[in-house]
Amino acid sequence: MNVRIIGAILKKDVRSIYPIVLMATLLFAADVVLMRLEIVPLWEMFRSSVLLLAAIVTIFSVIQTDPPVSLVHDWLCRPVPRGELLTAKLLLLFVVLYVSRAVATLVTDPLSGASFAETLQQAFLLENPFSVFILPLLLFVAMVTRSILQGFVVLLAVFICVFAIPTPFISAPGPLEPVIGDALNYVGLGWLSYVPATVVPIALFAVGCWLMYWRRQVRAARVLVGVTIAIAVLLALSPGWFVPWQPVFAAQTALSQPASPATAAETDPIYLRNPRVCLTATKIRDLATDPAFTAARKSGSVKTWTNEDQAEAGPDSVAFVTSIEPRRLPTDWRVRPFYVEAEYFSPASPSALYSLRPVSYMSEGDGSSLSYTWVLPEQALRRLRDESNVELRLRYYLALLQPHEFSLPTDGKRHLVPKLGYCSARLVATGDHIDVDCFSGFNQPAQVSAELADIPASRAYSSPHFAPSWARWPYAASYKLAIGSPRLSKSDHVTVTAWTLAGYLDKSLALPGILGNDINTCPLPSSESGHFQKALWRDTAKHEASSITVDDGVQLEVLDFGGEGSPIVLLPGLGATAHSYDELAPRLAQKHRVIAITRRGVGYSSKPDFGFDTPRLAQDVLQVMDALEIQKALLAGHSIAGEELSWLGGHHPERFSGLVYLDAAYDRSGNSPMKSRLGALNRSLPPEPPIPPEAFRNFEAMNKLLDERGHVRLPEGELIALRNADKPYLAGAPSIDSRTQQAMLAAIEAPDYAAIEIPALAIYAFGDPEDLQRPWYDPDNAEIKATLAEAARLQDEAKRKNVELFRRGVKKGQVLELQNARHYLIQSNQQEVLDAIEKFATGLSGS
Repeated sequence: MNVRIIGAILKKDVRSIYPIVLMATLLFAADVVLMRLEIVPLWEMFRSSVLLLAAIVTIFSVIQTDPPVSLVHDWLCRPVPRGELLTAKLLLLFVVLYVSRAVATLVTDPLSGASFAETLQQAFLLENPFSVFILPLLLFVAMVTRSILQGFVVLLAVFICVFAIPTPFISAPGPLEPVIGDALNYVGLGWLSYVPATVVPIALFAVGCWLMYWRRQVRAARVLVGVTIAIAVLLALSPGWFVPWQPVFAAQTALSQPASPATAAETDPIYLRNPRVCLTATKIRDLATDPAFTAARKSGSVKTWTNEDQAEAGPDSVAFVTSIEPRRLPTDWRVRPFYVEAEYFSPASPSALYSLRPVSYMSEGDGSSLSYTWVLPEQALRRLRDESNVELRLRYYLALLQPHEFSLPTDGKRHLVPKLGYCSARLVATGDHIDVDCFSGFNQPAQVSAELADIPASRAYSSPHFAPSWARWPYAASYKLAIGSPRLSKSDHVTVTAWTLAGYLDKSLALPGILGNDINTCPLPSSESGHFQKALWRDTAKHEASSITVDDGVQLEVLDFGGEGSPIVLLPGLGATAHSYDELAPRLAQKHRVIAITRRGVGYSSKPDFGFDTPRLAQDVLQVMDALEIQKALLAGHSIAGEELSWLGGHHPERFSGLVYLDAAYDRSGNSPMKSRLGALNRSLPPEPPIPPEAFRNFEAMNKLLDERGHVRLPEGELIALRNADKPYLAGAPSIDSRTQQAMLAAIEAPDYAAIEIPALAIYAFGDPEDLQRPWYDPDNAEIKATLAEAARLQDEAKRKNVELFRRGVKKGQVLELQNARHYLIQSNQQEVLDAIEKFATGLSGS
């Protein structure tokens, strides 16, 4: 290889096409500066198209300046050595397309706070696989065409053949075609397409260079271009469109070994559960007008159907939703679905009657939802209806992901994040979200997420990527995530999680009948099934409801139970509403004026995305008292309301005659080993069966079910306000958002009992250990018995510690221990609670 000749050719080419070379070099360098420093926000919308066009023009210009078909036209030296000519062309393109970006990165990244290690990785690793995939194709086309115009004509023809001419590849597969299609990329397995579709064209391009430069076989090279493009397209599409799923999954599991393999003890107990008695279903003709189906789809974060989805099935085809839960996952771990298939079986046939694919593998959330919509075509439905004992089998292929969390300051600076790379987070100027920007070089996780501290429901996810490490080289990965509602909690830190692949799961679940149960329990949808017979629910409690403004745009529901005498203010537990006192409050109102408050974020109160820390919730109570002109009151609260009681008692003792903790005086801060163990024990127990639809017909039916399952009965108004019992399509759904609930828990601090100088009564509920045994538990199962015994011991130990903490801390504290009581003691032990409050209130008035 003659370096002098290579240099001469480079010098000549730069002189010949310097406007194009200079423009492309500056453009690719400017792209780095614009993206790093965010100088022109609109640039990100157009950069891909502009850079691709610039790359095409540059490649065609450099290659076609000295066509391979005429190696003696170079004015510096003739004949031109083949190897030196090709090397010079590729070297010039390398400098323009790659070195320009690397140099710009080395200059710009330190200005944005990147470390030396991050800067080097940003500079020398490639941005995305698409550039490497398309590069050999563009080089090959440029090599066999004589002009830029001719090259663009070839590229346009390829685009039309692949994307414009109707083929099976530009529309989603039908419901009876059990292939994954282009969803292969959405589930993180796109590498199975782009790796072979990149490697093979590079090899064929090398053959083309030999044909053009050494053999001078122009016609053969042009034929090979067409073959190369066709092979690239077929290799890119094969895993999703032609290869059955089982070999695809086998290739993934064989070629991509878990970075942190889970032990058999962790993965074996995992199983799938259907939480519904019946699968929500509707006819395709009623898809847009069936609110029950729409509500079920939204609850599972299933994407909206397109017109194409609807057009592929007949109007009498049935659409249904499956929402499956994984159980017994290791703490904080999660699963990410690769593929799911549904098959209908009959005892009369050993093979499947029908195999279905879901409408879409994409969800509106993080993509880890196991909720899917399906279409059962008309002809399949007619056959299944005539079969007896039909069984629906769902089979899920899953990735098991292990979390690695890091607390990231929202200071806008770059920080090293273990198992990931480098991240920064900052609150945007508008204050409506937090931007998280991460870069991963040689240590890329399967997925990245970012969330407000201790509020997993605020989590935002990146796209998954399950390629093995060798397939990710030499690419880097950038993740840009936006966390909404930053005022839900303190936003000085966010939690960034790197999810690493820990294993693979192949789990199945069998459901009876066509729609999750026998045809009598779960009838097929008909034209009348969309009509809802109004349930007989009504709140008959003696109270007057009002709405009181406590903050900007925030109104709280306040129930006034009337009465005369000293005022009592009642606060509900976590996720509960003021209606939880609908039975106790009227009895208190015989001697006192009684009001109950539904805190923000719950029930009929406003649901803002801010103000869920304990001081702000406590301030809401004072705002209500001011509005009702209550100067001083006895404050009683159930469960988590103990946080507000302790804060108000310590900071505003002049407003309260006393405090009554209704199984509420606990230190809920931190995450002790005891808490973690209790959580693990509870997760290991069999889940409660789903509530059947008939239980929501009326209050009596629900009470019967609660009694059968050993639950405390709730007031009718509470079931309506808390569980939407009277709503036709939302019955059973909680009225509190999970983000709100987590925000309240995240803001909890250890109670400052020493600051409370007013009288306080703490009523503790000590339950019978036998109450932990539920009807759906196997009474003869030794493992369940041992779990319940350990849980009862830990609960009793924790409660005793909190009793002593209250006794020592509160100067004028009293403790009442109720035996054989439930946590919901305002219902389970209502008379004892009533007597205790009356006795305590009498003592206050007499002192």
